[in-house]
Amino acid sequence: MKIWIICSGEREGLWPRRCDAAAFTACARRAAEEAPEPRQERKMKAGEETVLLAPTAAARRTAELCVEGGALREESLLAPVLQTAEGKGEHSPRFWRLRADWQRRREGGGQPESQKQIRARAERLLTRLLEEEKDCTLIADCLLAEELMDAARRLGCARARTGIFRCRPWERILITRRDMHCGGCGHNCLLSNPGCGIGRDKAARKSK
Repeated sequence: MKIWIICSGEREGLWPRRCDAAAFTACARRAAEEAPEPRQERKMKAGEETVLLAPTAAARRTAELCVEGGALREESLLAPVLQTAEGKGEHSPRFWRLRADWQRRREGGGQPESQKQIRARAERLLTRLLEEEKDCTLIADCLLAEELMDAARRLGCARARTGIFRCRPWERILITRRDMHCGGCGHNCLLSNPGCGIGRDKAARKSK
């Protein structure tokens, strides 16, 4: 079983270098509501798999650009993490994001959802998908993708991603059960395609 997560794309030039609180809140809203421009993204073949989308225009357009085939279905638990800002002056979007992160960690911190609430719905969705044991693809915003990765770690899954540090638009993340990997070398390759002697031996023993 493989669960792919694709971070929703964003329109180029959406975020200014500096902005006030109102402009940051508006840009965060447009990131979900506006469909990103076409770009040369490598398409993943979903076949007959389910592709779960955040209920946003950005997620639907990202699926059209990045996924070939699959049964598209909106999933309420993938709703984007809404970000708002309050305060004086102009700052970088990074400043406002860090402030929103801090507020989410505090109960009643001023954000639409607390960190606890976001973590709960991410874990609820991933638990359900692991129980179903079917390959699927998720299209989610970057903040929720990070929570899904943390939920995967807590549930004992392995994670592989195309980026480092904070998730960025268009990034792809693979979630798999740890027992699907050889675990015997630094590559920790999937047993479905072992790339080392340890992996090939473990795959052969598991197939018996």
